[in-house]
Amino acid sequence: MIVGVLTLFIGALNVAAGIQELVVQGIGKNQVIPLTGGTLGAVAGAVLVAAGVALIRESPRAAALTNVAAISMLAVALLVGMLGWGLAGWPMTLLGLAWPVFLLFHVRGGRRLAQTTS
Repeated sequence: MIVGVLTLFIGALNVAAGIQELVVQGIGKNQVIPLTGGTLGAVAGAVLVAAGVALIRESPRAAALTNVAAISMLAVALLVGMLGWGLAGWPMTLLGLAWPVFLLFHVRGGRRLAQTTS
């Protein structure tokens, strides 16, 4: 349950940061890279929010959605934060890299536990 709540919170934070980048730098200052990076960040954050809701509700599809959210978040964090554009600060980049890796291991461990108890 706590992992779902934290995933929901981190996803909402990512959506807010992506929308801020999108509006202020992308639309306000007419820059293409922040517009694209903000859009990617907001979408990846929205998928992370959906994964958090699925984890809280203990949905049977939570593992698949969490994998999609974690992989998309990793790709966006690498592109926007580190490798490509350098738009995100180091705390958000670190969170964008560490939390999805934790989610992937958490879901994998939960699936393995469910298989051994069945």
